[in-house]
Amino acid sequence: MKPWALLAVAELKLITRSPLAAGTAILAPLAMGFVLIGNGQLPVGMVVSMQLVGLLGFTPYAGATTTLAARRQQLVLKRLRTSPASDRAIIAGLLVPLATLVAVQAVVLVATTIAVTRSWPHAWWPIGLALVGGTALALALAFVTAAVTSGAEMAQLTTLPLFVALFGGSMWVLATAPGEVTWVMMAVPGAAVAQLVRLGWEGTALSFSTIAPPLVATAVTAAVSAWLAARVFRWQPRS
Repeated sequence: MKPWALLAVAELKLITRSPLAAGTAILAPLAMGFVLIGNGQLPVGMVVSMQLVGLLGFTPYAGATTTLAARRQQLVLKRLRTSPASDRAIIAGLLVPLATLVAVQAVVLVATTIAVTRSWPHAWWPIGLALVGGTALALALAFVTAAVTSGAEMAQLTTLPLFVALFGGSMWVLATAPGEVTWVMMAVPGAAVAQLVRLGWEGTALSFSTIAPPLVATAVTAAVSAWLAARVFRWQPRS
């Protein structure tokens, strides 16, 4: 197996054995998603949007922040950098399990929502792009947040502002008619993802003019977050 794959397998075992990591990355997002399904007063497109944004906030964002802070505090990152594995292989090994988890959780939540509501999305591809772009954004933001997080326990506090921004941005967009969503609104983390999911599910305003802005906003915010992460993240433990 390649170095990143070996690291990914080991990391997945560590996540499932840690109550904090398992609760943050696995149990909490699924519980929130199932609760939302039970709210029959909300449009299904809004429910799925909130499910996926919440999933991004818990699994790839809070989960990756906790993982990075913990492995750095335990000097695991420092030891890995002395191994033959490259920095990219180390990063892939740490993040691939979380990216895989979020994909599996998304399938479970969306399939359950379809089974309960008997409602199908108008188009799958905007939802898929929202999940891929949102995962990239969340992982990049995790590196930025981990730069100011001293340990796994502190991650519960340091991730709170951006977690609220992710969910708040999605709610802001979902409370606005699709044609009235502005670029300023989509610059808030989570907003463009929610817009893409809603457009894909409802399909009532699905056109190039409506789909291009959230796609561009997702790509730009993910790229900017990755650029910032590369400059602020440190492999050495914080003092």
